[in-house]
Amino acid sequence: MPLVKLKFKPGVDKEGTDYENTFGWSNSDKVRFRQGYPESIGGWIKYSNNIFLGFCRALLQWTANDGANYLGMGTSKKLYVESGEAFYDVTPIRASSAINTNPFALTGGSAVVTVTDTSHGASAGDFVTFSGATSSDSRITATVMNTEYIIDSITSANAYVVTMSITANGSDATEGGGSVNAAYQISVGLDSTVLGTGWGVDTYGAEGWGVAASGAATDITAQLRIWSLAPFGENLIANIRNGGIFQWVATDGLAVRAVNLKDLAGSDTCPTICRTVVVAAESRHLLALACDASDTIGTQDPLLIRWADAETLTTWTPDTTNTAGSLRLNTGSQIITGLATKRDILVWTDTSLNSVSYVGPPFFFGTKLISSNTSIMGPKSAIEIDGITYWMGSDNFYLYDGATKTIPCTLRDDVFININRSQTYKTFACTNVGESEVTWFYCTSTDEVTHYVTYNYAQQIWYGGTMTRTAWIDRNHNDNPIAAGTDLYLYDQELGLDDGSTSPATAVNSFCESAAFEPIPGDGWHFTFLNKLIPDLTFVGSETTNPVATITLTPKNFPGGGLGTGDADTVTRSAATPVEAYTREAYIRLRGRSYIYRIENSTVGVRWRDGNPRIEARPDGRR
Repeated sequence: MPLVKLKFKPGVDKEGTDYENTFGWSNSDKVRFRQGYPESIGGWIKYSNNIFLGFCRALLQWTANDGANYLGMGTSKKLYVESGEAFYDVTPIRASSAINTNPFALTGGSAVVTVTDTSHGASAGDFVTFSGATSSDSRITATVMNTEYIIDSITSANAYVVTMSITANGSDATEGGGSVNAAYQISVGLDSTVLGTGWGVDTYGAEGWGVAASGAATDITAQLRIWSLAPFGENLIANIRNGGIFQWVATDGLAVRAVNLKDLAGSDTCPTICRTVVVAAESRHLLALACDASDTIGTQDPLLIRWADAETLTTWTPDTTNTAGSLRLNTGSQIITGLATKRDILVWTDTSLNSVSYVGPPFFFGTKLISSNTSIMGPKSAIEIDGITYWMGSDNFYLYDGATKTIPCTLRDDVFININRSQTYKTFACTNVGESEVTWFYCTSTDEVTHYVTYNYAQQIWYGGTMTRTAWIDRNHNDNPIAAGTDLYLYDQELGLDDGSTSPATAVNSFCESAAFEPIPGDGWHFTFLNKLIPDLTFVGSETTNPVATITLTPKNFPGGGLGTGDADTVTRSAATPVEAYTREAYIRLRGRSYIYRIENSTVGVRWRDGNPRIEARPDGRR
């Protein structure tokens, strides 16, 4: 019988039918394509054995003037600066107060403590740090009292409950002494979008045009916590979406917290509420998008852009001696996000894409409408690489290289039909320049990120899969990308071959599966008999002596019919030698009108790449 070479088209295509996608790949997970051929992706290991608190939604790497490398991390609960694999809590302080004399009420046999502080302004889940407490006895020592705690519940505007680390050995309603201080960190945010919270009450695109939101705005201050991070020289600028703007100063040290710009010495009319911040690198301006105006501090204008004087973070009021200023976009109803690129600053509203660039005096910044008919999935859905900006819209993928273009996507329906529309703001874009990839992570049936879709811009092909990541930053001063997991660990990506989230590591389960194809092209009615498979597979880079992969051929008689009984054979390297020696041939006996080819691996230490396998096939009649 003749041998038929199986040469599949590069990339994964879920848009067409089986017959339309013949000799194409229809599904994959944890696979990329190299020179048109599928291979398993790299693995990951823990970046640090330390965990962070809250889901991380933003990462930024930068280098200080003294050469120190830092990683900024914005989570739903904290703001961190990582250095030397340790996470330093630099979360800003909302308020500090000398609270009531003997503010701690203790109950014997319980670690639950009621704290009295008049007009504390805190919410359940917020963090508070006590200092200056003393203890007249050993019911709960001062050492235990003087530390950070999470507020369990709010009793009243003047009292709340915390759980301390030890139980009291007796009851006392007046503990702590007369010099207790409380430092309240900025309120924590939500891990997920909740209808009825945030600006505009509902998530963008959740309802049809002109349709009322699903629920009432019960708490506009509690919303999905998203940070925008930007370097300003050697310092870190951090903004809570629809909240304040903060600065962490590298020379102050890792023990010092970030401070609100409005509280800096000499600050004038600094925005107190802002949707995102960007830094114009060439002109050294900090821009606040969708912020409050200088004459209406505290009232957010969803289309207003303001910038501080060059080289400063405190001068926001324009006059003849500075370059501070503002402009207002005239398209759309609200700014969604902005991105500083090599060309200019791109700003997306709910309906448009705009360019904001430095033009010099007297206006300093000008704006140009790029597209009046585009969308963006969320505030983290755009990224730039090599001067080209890519983003995910509400129903398509786009790029901007001087002109706005739609990117044809062979996974478009699979992504946009299955994406969780209530959690679109968790969607984020990232790059892996070593593999020429732009990837979007997004939510599907659950409220947390579980899936990704990747565009290989060098090969102009698509593929996707599953992975739980909430933020990602490409290699910078790190040798490989870094990503945040839902398990509250950071991971070195593309390092090793296995899933290092557990000890010992487990396999990265990878597969690539074809659409149904006819080994001998015909009229779709005749059967084909398969007798033999000759694999074409390499395990170069594997870390185990005997790497394996499984190849399965499954017959299918009609595009709309079920699958027949498949044959699988394990492809192995016969010896641990520099020269690859594979399974010579696998004997199979299959009969069908068309077949599905699948290659997969679920064992540790394996890196595989498929080529052009061959099958022994002959026509076998019509019945």
